[in-house]
Amino acid sequence: MRGGQSFLAVVISALLVAAGGELPGRTAAAASCSTRGLGYHEALVYKAQLRAQAIAAARRAAARARAERREAAQIAYFSGLYGARTGRWYPLVHRHFPGHEREALYVIRGESGGNPGASNGICRGLFQLHVCHAAAFRRVTGKPYFNGVYDPAANIRFAAHMSQGGRNWSSWSVRP
Repeated sequence: MRGGQSFLAVVISALLVAAGGELPGRTAAAASCSTRGLGYHEALVYKAQLRAQAIAAARRAAARARAERREAAQIAYFSGLYGARTGRWYPLVHRHFPGHEREALYVIRGESGGNPGASNGICRGLFQLHVCHAAAFRRVTGKPYFNGVYDPAANIRFAAHMSQGGRNWSSWSVRP
């Protein structure tokens, strides 16, 4: 700590700098209560607001870190099951196939091996989407088939549409 500052004072200073030196109804100059002539009660309220904001920011950061660790663990788990090229698509698959991630990743591994640029001449992308779906692909994803089909997010989104969120895999040769 600098010059005997408490940890909380350092966190509060960092938050002030990150917030552009301003808090609602306050300026950076108001941080020094004595220079602004703030009363004792007003200074305590101000410090309590800073403390609450610092705690809220720390909680948000901790929640983000927990979510990132959980996602990394899931990616590692599915990479172990289906290989790293397929497991890396877990976050997108999880978003579009809630409750059916395992089946979707199984189909990705069987159809393209996790390669978003895979093509057999007629079918393309992670889920090997056939060219006959070009009009529907554009309608669902907003992207043209021949460019968008190689975009993993668009490919997964359209496959979720085709499979009714992972409940109907009849359009694929690889079925879970």
